[in-house]
Amino acid sequence: MSLQAQYNITEKTMAGYSPLDQLAPTYLVEVIKKGSVVVFEAGDVLFEKGHELGFHYYLLAGKITVKKGLFSSTTIDSKRKESLHPINNLIPSDSTVKAQTAGHLFLVDPKLLDRALAWSESNPKGDQSGSNKQSKTTTPSQVQGEFDEEYFNWMTSLLEFPLFLNLPPANITELFDQFERVEVEKGQTIIQEEDEGDYFYLLINGSAKVVVGDQNAKLATLRPGAYFGEEALVSDIVRSASVIMEEDGCLARLDKESFQKLLHNPLVKYVSKAEYQKTVAAAEEKIALLDIRSLSEFEYIPMPDCLHIPLSDLRSSLAKLDKSTAYYLTEDGGQRSDIAAHILSQNQFKVFVLRN
Repeated sequence: MSLQAQYNITEKTMAGYSPLDQLAPTYLVEVIKKGSVVVFEAGDVLFEKGHELGFHYYLLAGKITVKKGLFSSTTIDSKRKESLHPINNLIPSDSTVKAQTAGHLFLVDPKLLDRALAWSESNPKGDQSGSNKQSKTTTPSQVQGEFDEEYFNWMTSLLEFPLFLNLPPANITELFDQFERVEVEKGQTIIQEEDEGDYFYLLINGSAKVVVGDQNAKLATLRPGAYFGEEALVSDIVRSASVIMEEDGCLARLDKESFQKLLHNPLVKYVSKAEYQKTVAAAEEKIALLDIRSLSEFEYIPMPDCLHIPLSDLRSSLAKLDKSTAYYLTEDGGQRSDIAAHILSQNQFKVFVLRN
């Protein structure tokens, strides 16, 4: 029996926690499945001073003490309202955290949660196909609205590529409609030198070699996570090298038109906090800081002087916004801020996403 099952960590019990409560049921199931449980006893030291927090930590059972110095300590109780949120902001790195009672924590990967939140907002009904027609990567079960774990893992593997870090999540559905998954064999030529560029490729697994002229003169080896073929698509030149598989593997490929639309011409503009502060200081245009997190997230960690519209309400609130104002979306919303930026830009608003 898994620890999730042993401690009754299910989609039903976790649906009350923020921002997990924003996930479509199918995504919530997978986020829980990929989470982990940490069980502790009274007196255990959970976090030493100087700790780093690599996950979202939910205190599901027990009480813990957060100590900062000799005379400063607070108690976090799993039965109190603040524990319905990740406790990360309650356990700063300059504190030591010790268990008062036995209990357990549930750890969630923040990157996976961020993506799942973005996918949920892009497909609020939990339909991973994004349309009524089958795409190149869609299975029959998706068309019927059922969850397909292989497809979910396929999407996750693609979004592990750094290339996609700034991709507007609102384009995710269209991206996966256009990407084609291709199983390849050792010795197969993927790109032939001097051919016209037709596809952009991602190497999901396996390895390949890059050669020019004589196939015995290998220039480089491509490993999972590598992408190639974009230069010929961007500049309309012929292929400058050949790519040949060195072992069996799997590729994802995207046709030229889709590459230009979805990857080469991003819809969302990003600015740093420093650039934003310069804009504020210049006072040359009307600007507004916009937070699109859920109400519970905003109330739990509010942002002063910030307009708050939950992403789920943004489309119905567009008429209330001023098109002469430049909207800057907070980075706290993660990829959901990217979705909001896409919605606003599609409706002719000037919008930027704060992103360090």
